[in-house]
Amino acid sequence: MLGRRLFRASSLRPILAPAQNAAVVRRASLAIVNGMIWGSQQRATALAVVGERIAAIGTDNDVRSLVDGATRIVNSRGGTIVPAFNDSHIHFLMGSRSLDELDLSGAETVAEIERRIAEHAARRPRGWLIGRGWPYAAFPGGMPTLDILDRLVPDRPAYLESFDTHTAWVNTSALTASRVETGTQPGILKEGAMDDFERHLPKRTRDEDLDAIRAGMRLAASKGIASIQEASRGFDQVPLYATLHERGELTLRVRLAFDMGPGHPMDAWSRRLELYSEAARPPSDNWISTGIVKAFADGVVESKTASMIEPYAGMAAADAGALGAPLWERGELAEAIRIAGNQGWQVEVHAIGDRAIRDALDGFAASEPGRRPRIEHIEAPAESDIARFARLGVIASMQPQHAEPTRNLLEVWVPNLGHERAARGFPWASILKSGGRLAFGTDWPVVPLDPLASLYVAVNRQTFSGQPPGGWLPHQRLSLEHAVAAWTSGAAYAEHRELQKGALKIGMLADIAVLDRDLLRTPASEIASIKVEATAVGGRLVYES
Repeated sequence: MLGRRLFRASSLRPILAPAQNAAVVRRASLAIVNGMIWGSQQRATALAVVGERIAAIGTDNDVRSLVDGATRIVNSRGGTIVPAFNDSHIHFLMGSRSLDELDLSGAETVAEIERRIAEHAARRPRGWLIGRGWPYAAFPGGMPTLDILDRLVPDRPAYLESFDTHTAWVNTSALTASRVETGTQPGILKEGAMDDFERHLPKRTRDEDLDAIRAGMRLAASKGIASIQEASRGFDQVPLYATLHERGELTLRVRLAFDMGPGHPMDAWSRRLELYSEAARPPSDNWISTGIVKAFADGVVESKTASMIEPYAGMAAADAGALGAPLWERGELAEAIRIAGNQGWQVEVHAIGDRAIRDALDGFAASEPGRRPRIEHIEAPAESDIARFARLGVIASMQPQHAEPTRNLLEVWVPNLGHERAARGFPWASILKSGGRLAFGTDWPVVPLDPLASLYVAVNRQTFSGQPPGGWLPHQRLSLEHAVAAWTSGAAYAEHRELQKGALKIGMLADIAVLDRDLLRTPASEIASIKVEATAVGGRLVYES
């Protein structure tokens, strides 16, 4: 916070210490004018920044009185001035690396996937071919085949992750190089098998990763994003972000989650947490922080690895894999959560299937309260568990673009669950109505790094072409105000930073995005077409269109 509050929100009159006078009041370093301040009750149109924090909010004339020749002025041209977005669940390093790799996202047919692979292979004829983004729905039966990739890339290793990063498609050369065996589907790796395989992928250098993060930060700034919450593997990333911060290159705030895995004695887990504490960044650091551990309770519905209470549609209870692939032994997750909470760590759990969601809720119910536990994704919860989020104080960290009713969702996700369970899919509104808290993000690179696209899906429950009419499960649509709150104040609350960011208030960090139009007057069907005109982080402009 500022040493003293410089201006009152209502009148903007200077508040001076006895030793000061009007001649020495600091002037604004940044002023954003001619817009509409999101959340303002007085229809404010401008704000002023002193240093890293918001110092005044009011009319254009009020704020211009604080401007001098050194003030940077941004003209919003009637657009909306909003708190910068905070992506509460993202794999930023992975996404940043993928900017230089084969991108198969959006390819909905085998022909289109083959075309992109062939073109990328021709452009880069040597070394491993690495990429991601293929959808299950593009392939008959929901999975690609070894034969296709061997034909397209016959002479060198190829490794292509699915859009959700829970399945990998590899060719024979890659399997030979790694000596990792696939299961019943040749060329397909799932979950733990992917972890074994990834150890054989070419290692990136530190400088390559720094360059990748720089590219990712440029993209994030252009989307109005000032904060990210890295969802896994954060322990090894602390030095990367620390280096960028020391060099003055960091243009977003990052919170790094450390990993919490199954299959270890609890005394070993306790020792691991002590190691984590040595690498932890203090919560008072406004740029890089830690303090949270992340567990995976299951996989995903598309590959039938999400953990379910009842068998997947069309399967009998006795069938192998009928209930998915829970990753923890009974009671193990709850004990690991309890130990982490006792040592002061916040815990987040990836849980997509109803069994995994229930196991996570049960684990939090038996642990130390007050740490703001989180469950990530929450795609198909049991009806009886929805109200438990509010009762237990568990934050629902969700990603609206996962619920875009594309072919992948309607032709793979829904049939795997069956229509009765699928009708409970992605219940944002139900969790909110029961008193639960929402925090939104993208899960990039699983879906594009685009908060406005996320807001569109949250409000419409439709594809970007407007299908289906009226929306998929329209009773789960959110108001625009609730969707924006989940992306700003809700995400800040999820990382214990709601007093510092997530709203445009005097004294809070000047993390601000300027949109190109009046958000409240924009038709719901046009939200995804809104553009970001400028982004400021800590009062410093990091992007202007």
